[in-house]
Amino acid sequence: MDPTPEGVDRMLAQMEVAYRRVETCTSRVKLESAEINLLKVLEQARDVMTASLMSVSRELLQEVFGGSCFRTAKIRAVLDALRLSPDRAGDLRLQGCRNACESVEQVLKDLGLGAALRKAQEAERQALAQEAAGGAASAVVGAAAAAAATAAASALGGSEEAARKAAAEEEAARKAVQEEAARKAAEEEAARKAAEEEAARKAAEEEAARKAAEEEAARKVAEEEAARRAAEEEATRKAAEEEAARKAAEEEAARKAAAEEAARKAAEEEAARKAVAEEAARKAAEEEAVRKASEEDEDGKKHSKVITGHAKGKGKGLGGAMPARPLCHEGRVPLCRIGCKRQVAPGVTRHGKPFDTCCRGCALGRKEHDVLCGKIDPTKVGPGKCKMGCSLAAARGRDSSGLALDTCCRGCARGEGHDEMCGQDIGEIAIPYADASDAFFQRAKSEMALVQYNQMLAEVRQLNRKAQTVDECLDKCKAILASQPELLAELQRLLVLSAKPRRTVI
Repeated sequence: MDPTPEGVDRMLAQMEVAYRRVETCTSRVKLESAEINLLKVLEQARDVMTASLMSVSRELLQEVFGGSCFRTAKIRAVLDALRLSPDRAGDLRLQGCRNACESVEQVLKDLGLGAALRKAQEAERQALAQEAAGGAASAVVGAAAAAAATAAASALGGSEEAARKAAAEEEAARKAVQEEAARKAAEEEAARKAAEEEAARKAAEEEAARKAAEEEAARKVAEEEAARRAAEEEATRKAAEEEAARKAAEEEAARKAAAEEAARKAAEEEAARKAVAEEAARKAAEEEAVRKASEEDEDGKKHSKVITGHAKGKGKGLGGAMPARPLCHEGRVPLCRIGCKRQVAPGVTRHGKPFDTCCRGCALGRKEHDVLCGKIDPTKVGPGKCKMGCSLAAARGRDSSGLALDTCCRGCARGEGHDEMCGQDIGEIAIPYADASDAFFQRAKSEMALVQYNQMLAEVRQLNRKAQTVDECLDKCKAILASQPELLAELQRLLVLSAKPRRTVI
């Protein structure tokens, strides 16, 4: 049997008829047949309720047994009021129907239909009790009418008239019972239809409420989605504004950096120009001092005899001391800037500045001092004199870096004594690897530490003296200029350009 409302209603009508037959039977044989028929109907009810419970969703069970719950209540009323004979009281179909009915009732309670279920159960119990009372009264009335008819027939002595009247009265009583049963059935049908209409109305109200809830939920979801999109658009707008502001700030910073870089380059160019001018003026002054010193030496040689002897070092030199100049520092002699705690060497640099280191070893960042550290007599150094303290005049000309010579000879510059060229006028020499017009060395001196700058100059001098190749010089300078790639690239460019063959002017 299909678990549909119409099919269940037909089954309930069969159950009601079978139950009435069981309750009104007086014959043992008829009672047994009526109970068997009722158990068959209860088996169908069990199967329908079990199928509803085993469905995937609860919509089928709620449609068939929900609403006003009168179908479930009618089955429960029949099961509670039924009293079978001892032979069929323990039938499994009866117990299975009870269990299925209890399960359906529990599900209806879980669905929130507990109040409707209790109300329907109470109404069905009362209707079943009233029907049982009315049936008993009808039976009593029928029996009394039959007894009266029998008595009348006996009083008439078994006449045909009496028999006819008794039969007519019995037929009338039977019709009255049938009419009463039809009336009750009509009332029950009307009540059932009213209950179905009430259930349909409630179902329609519930469906309308469900749809309204779904529409409200959809509206809230739409509002939340709109709010989320608005928030995303606002976040995107703010991100775009922040990105634009960041780009504007970067452009402004780049503009300022470019302006600062231009100003720095202009300042560097101005400083380089001034340095070149100062260097030219210094060189002119040195040359003038050398010229005057040479003239004074010539005058001295004419008016005095030559003093022979050995100067400082292995080579030959003059033993007489030239006029001394005071120390190049006012007051107390400062200490070496490298931190060796020795006094600075006397004399000045090629640029006319007092020395700020004790010896060449400290100036180049070596671990040990050279042999002349602390041994130069400050009274034997001065303008135009050898800076090594031998009291001889500095040689004329320029070194491999393009600067005026500040020692009397190469041997004295190395601390090994005078060589065979000391005192001879060599003149100007070609400078193969120098470009005095380039501002590279001015920039390097301003940006590099003094020790690193001196180390780089020493390597360049070795290259100019052809003591090493360009590649060897670059490899050594890479270690010195590792933290300043721009200077290293510029030095490499200058060395590559200066290494190209060119005409030498002597």
